[in-house]
Amino acid sequence: MVSHLLKLLGRLGDEPSPRPAKISDQYANVPLTNQFGERVRFRDDFADGRALIVNTMYTVCRGTCPGTSQTLQGLRARLTPLFRDQLTFVSITLDPVEDTPEMLRRYASIYGAGRRRKDLCDWQFLTGQAADIDRLRRSLGFYDLNPRVDQDLTQHASLLLFGNSKTDRWATLPAGLREGLLVEAIRRVCGTNFEQKYGVKA
Repeated sequence: MVSHLLKLLGRLGDEPSPRPAKISDQYANVPLTNQFGERVRFRDDFADGRALIVNTMYTVCRGTCPGTSQTLQGLRARLTPLFRDQLTFVSITLDPVEDTPEMLRRYASIYGAGRRRKDLCDWQFLTGQAADIDRLRRSLGFYDLNPRVDQDLTQHASLLLFGNSKTDRWATLPAGLREGLLVEAIRRVCGTNFEQKYGVKA
């Protein structure tokens, strides 16, 4: 009996330990639709080795959403020269019932994302089934521990999640920080080369 257990333990010790999952592997790979009416899946289409900046919003928000969208517009202009097509901006609606793709396109147009732009990083506004949106935002960390606060759209936190699945580095910061501070943080976390991280060529 003892020898059998020793052999079993020996075999278990020889087996390679499973690789730890990437942080981005935990993000829900739910089906979504962007402002152009295109069907996408979150992890397959956005956490695929490119850098990513994510926020939550809804089109009739009168709180922090307009300011956050304006901040993202500024970040897009400043980060495009360094990242080009290696960085994608993603804004996820918290009100998928009202925010249809057409509503999102109109909202996106206010901030220069109502049509495809080859001269700027891609910026997609996403909607979907309510259950899928809820699952996705929770997997991304966009929720409040207080259930009442969590269910109140007007109290949603104005946060930016950014990172790169290639390097498995991710961070979350308040969108209300100075734009320059956000640019520096995003470059350090999302960048994969010296120029992207520090803004100068090596």
